[in-house]
Amino acid sequence: MTSAVHATSSAAGAGRPSGLLRSPALALTLAALFWSGNFVVARALRDDVDPVLVTLVRWFLALLIFMPFVWRDLRRSCPAILREWRLVAALGLTGLALFHPLVFLAVRYTTATNALITLSLAPVAIMLGASLISRTPPSIFQLAGALVSLTGAVALITRGDIAGVIAAGFNVGDLVMLVAVVVWAAYSLLLRRRPADLSPTVMLVASIVPALPVLLAFTLLAGPAVAVTVSPSVVLGVVYIAVFATVLSFMFWSWGVAEMGPSRAGQYVHLMPVFGAVLAFVFLGEPLSMAQVAGGALVVAGLVLIEERKSQR
Repeated sequence: MTSAVHATSSAAGAGRPSGLLRSPALALTLAALFWSGNFVVARALRDDVDPVLVTLVRWFLALLIFMPFVWRDLRRSCPAILREWRLVAALGLTGLALFHPLVFLAVRYTTATNALITLSLAPVAIMLGASLISRTPPSIFQLAGALVSLTGAVALITRGDIAGVIAAGFNVGDLVMLVAVVVWAAYSLLLRRRPADLSPTVMLVASIVPALPVLLAFTLLAGPAVAVTVSPSVVLGVVYIAVFATVLSFMFWSWGVAEMGPSRAGQYVHLMPVFGAVLAFVFLGEPLSMAQVAGGALVVAGLVLIEERKSQR
């Protein structure tokens, strides 16, 4: 596990991962997979660990994991970090500090299904934001691929019962989740502004520092929702969240966005319901419906449509 972090950190510091991770599509796919596993682990440990506290712990552990491997790069990059302190702070506040507490707040007032449906709008928000910034409208293939993937994601999340979700209505939690989507879109768009003299890994580690005080404040204000139970399963779950769903996934996402651009990279968020359904089936015993299988096929078809057109161009 440590060697994997070391190899990936060194490669990211050099500017381009080596081996299989020369493919930004694979890096983004792995990020979506690890984040999906995060949802499954969080659900399995929901009665044992406070979610807001886990968010603080995951980034603190991530900082400890990163430091031995990026310390020298951080020292060399101090002038660049100080020069880009506004960007570093903005990345820490959006994707690291605000997004997850907003999600936890949202699911207190809305269903997990509604929250995931709203999260599926993130690729659309990223695409629209990128278009506004570049003043270039998305292509018909981008729009078609995003629509196909979004349809598949909604079918996956609702298990085909979209009418039932609409009948249940929406509430303040859905509005909070919509704010979380805007925050994640802003984070993904800000990643594109990373200067060439700051590697994705150094930028990520630097952005953890301003995020930790904000997360500590959220933790103290929220208070423990559940009593923390220390057990082997809890320890393994927190280690997974810190290493795979935090260190590796955010590193892969940062590099993938830098290579592909936020519009294309954002579409890979739609893979999360696909992986989530499969992982829940394997580890939690949740059944897979035909509507979910069809939805997964639509998600993949939408991504293929966007990537195939990009390859031809």
